[in-house]
Amino acid sequence: MGKINSGNPICVYLRLSAVASCFRFCGAGNTLRGEPGVARSQETIRIPRLRAVVVALAILVTIGLLVFLQRYRGADRTAMALSLLTGGGLCLVVALAWFQRRFSGAVMTRRDLRRIGLRSGAVAGVCTAGVGVCLLAARWAIDQLAGPAGERFFPAFLRALAALGLEMALGFPAYLAVGAVVGVLVGLVVAEAIGISAERVPSVVPEPAADGEAMHASQMET
Repeated sequence: MGKINSGNPICVYLRLSAVASCFRFCGAGNTLRGEPGVARSQETIRIPRLRAVVVALAILVTIGLLVFLQRYRGADRTAMALSLLTGGGLCLVVALAWFQRRFSGAVMTRRDLRRIGLRSGAVAGVCTAGVGVCLLAARWAIDQLAGPAGERFFPAFLRALAALGLEMALGFPAYLAVGAVVGVLVGLVVAEAIGISAERVPSVVPEPAADGEAMHASQMET
């Protein structure tokens, strides 16, 4: 008999088919053992309690807010950056508090957790721009209270808010878009962190033997 040519397309096809069959067999065995049978996004987890995290983050944001309102002026660039950071922290605290109250102890898949993180992050990112502008207006109004005119806080706040709105009118949609993108990224990171600390709930899969016995019992009854 002649020697089989290893470069023959038929031989190559047979070898690839054999390798693919081995991989399918190994995957089926892992599924039966329950190792990687279910995709990671479909894993069922139990959401942990986030009360301590929310309290710690709220304390840090409160300190940053007090430092911003007491030290930095409304027209300073550092004040603008700090107002955005403080606004983002406030929105994150509110989002985590809402998530803690609604989903603490609940059972869901990792995919559902990521979807919640995406939606909440986008909303918090959009709100960050508005909260930052309000903080800048509040800082300017506080400066006016200490001025020689001694203007009241609420009229000064409204006037500063209107001035900032007119000044940022052209670039505000871009701010909202950037805030939404950054919020989505932060929401995904927070969702992944919650998923890592969450307890995995094993999925109950009925055994084939038990199913066969149940079918046999039903046939006996009929």
